[in-house]
Amino acid sequence: MVSDMIKKIRNSFKYSSNGLKATFERDYSFRLEIYALPFLLLLLAFLPASPFRKILMFAAYLLVPCLELLNSAIEKLADRITTEYDAAIGFVKDAASAAVMLCFVFVVIIWIGCLWF
Repeated sequence: MVSDMIKKIRNSFKYSSNGLKATFERDYSFRLEIYALPFLLLLLAFLPASPFRKILMFAAYLLVPCLELLNSAIEKLADRITTEYDAAIGFVKDAASAAVMLCFVFVVIIWIGCLWF
């Protein structure tokens, strides 16, 4: 029973790692968001904020690549259904992209709040 649970956890980690690797290789936006992480950490090291606020700011940013993973998955699935223009699929892809954009707005609000107040 424990060995089955360990195997499931190991498989879940493997599938998640495969998803991260595949998205990194195929999605330019996701790569940019990941490449920004070292610069973000360096910036956070020098910002005049408490450790808690720095953690909050970093965690808020991590939501962006998380949503980008979902956006990439939705776009690939939609392209798999049809490559021809479809208004409903266009809406789904645009909505997923809008979620990433709103997440960036959320990050900016969190950063302003943490640095200003």
